[in-house]
Amino acid sequence: MTQRRWIGIVLIIIAGFIILGNLGILERSFWELLATYWPVLLILAGVYNLVTNPAGKFGGFIVLIVGALLLVHNLESVALFQHISFWPVILILVGLWFLFRGGDRPAVVDKDSINTVALFSGASSKVVSQDFKGGSSVTMFGGAEIDLREARMSGSEAKFDIFAMFGGADLYIPEDWQVIIKGLPLFGGLDNKTSSSPPESGEEQPTLIINYLALFGGVDVKN
Repeated sequence: MTQRRWIGIVLIIIAGFIILGNLGILERSFWELLATYWPVLLILAGVYNLVTNPAGKFGGFIVLIVGALLLVHNLESVALFQHISFWPVILILVGLWFLFRGGDRPAVVDKDSINTVALFSGASSKVVSQDFKGGSSVTMFGGAEIDLREARMSGSEAKFDIFAMFGGADLYIPEDWQVIIKGLPLFGGLDNKTSSSPPESGEEQPTLIINYLALFGGVDVKN
């Protein structure tokens, strides 16, 4: 299932809970439920990262544990945090990720599209598809590196979406690709370091259209 479908399903579920709360069918309003159970989203994000991003399994495990601890804290069902300060435990887990996260060996991707998610983790991919059509990258408190230098397009253009929040993404593209960048930097930015080579006579130059949102994050596009 693609990321867009997951996001669509989550939005529909949230809207359903709001409607049920407004109708009085639920004993508590959606916002009260959200204040208590929002860490479930972190747990699901951790599981998703474990399943879809082998290079970032440790980061996915950290996100899952953080979500579980926050949920236990909100439910007040375990008296653990009466004896242990809560937030230092979270900082220790994040610190362990920085110390013991895996290397930067990229995963080779031979697909027409690539979609990466890095939550408290790193994702490194090398695309070798000869019919590249586009993809996306989502980073939150993490980093992603996508290498397209060995990829080729059979069509005239492809689209790539980038979302970076408190994280960053590095996108490497071939020198013979033209780049069109559209996006919005919110306390972040995008740095285009590419140097496009002119196409040969009579040859159409492939174009990569990059749509990005950088929220306290950064995106680098280079050759």
